[in-house]
Amino acid sequence: MADHVYISQFQDELILLDTKKDKYTICSNEFSELLLALLDLKKPVLSEDFLLQKVTAIQQLINEGIIERKKNPFTYYIDRKIDSEGVSNVDWTLPIEKKKVDFNFSVFQALVTLIYIHFCIKFKGLYSTIQLIKKSRKIGSNYIIPQGEELVCLANTVSKACFIYPKRTKCLEWAMTFILLALKRNWKCNLEIGVQNYPFFAHAWVECDGKVVMDSGDLRSGLSIILNEPFRKLIT
Repeated sequence: MADHVYISQFQDELILLDTKKDKYTICSNEFSELLLALLDLKKPVLSEDFLLQKVTAIQQLINEGIIERKKNPFTYYIDRKIDSEGVSNVDWTLPIEKKKVDFNFSVFQALVTLIYIHFCIKFKGLYSTIQLIKKSRKIGSNYIIPQGEELVCLANTVSKACFIYPKRTKCLEWAMTFILLALKRNWKCNLEIGVQNYPFFAHAWVECDGKVVMDSGDLRSGLSIILNEPFRKLIT
C-alpha cells in the first residue's frame, strides 16, 4: 500500500482512506477480495493465473496510487470488523469535566497547537498533517503510559483551548491537538480513526494503552480502525 492510503474491513467490504485526497472509498465485494488477497501475507503466493485474470484491476490500483511496487511486503495490521453491527447515535461534544479549568500556560500551548492543526488541515491537507504527527514521534525514545488523571487533565486543557478558539473544532482536530501535546510529554498515545459503512460514519479519538480517552469505549469494538498513528500496529 502507498503510505498515504489506509485500509480496514467492515463486515464484508474494505474501506480505503486516501489522506492525500481526504476521501473514503467503500470497495465492492470483488474489489475487496482482490485487495485482501494481494495484502494477506499468511496466504500462499498468488498463482500466475489469478494475477493474469486480475491484471487490469491491479494496474488500476497502481495507476491510482493505492498500491505501489515494493520489494518489502505489507507489514501493517488490517483491522477487520467482520461481525460488527457498528455504532449509532454518536453525537460528539468537547470532552470536559465540570470542574473549572483556568487559562494558564498549558491552555495557551494547547491553543497555539490547535490553531496550527486547523491551519495544516485547511491549507496543507490531511496527509501533511498526519505526516506531522508521525514525524513528531522520536524514534528510539522511551515513551511512557501516563496515569489516567494525567490524560484527563490534558483532555480538559485541550477542550478549554477549543472553547476559547472561535472556530468550531471537530473530533479530528481535537484528537490531533491532544496527540501532538502528548508526544511532547513522551506519552505513548495514538490518533485513531474508526469507520463503518451503511450508513457511513467516521470518527476520530485518542487511545492510550488500549483504552479510549474521554470518549465512548464502544468506538473501538464497534468501528473498524482504519488509521492509528504514530504508533501504527504491525503484523505479529
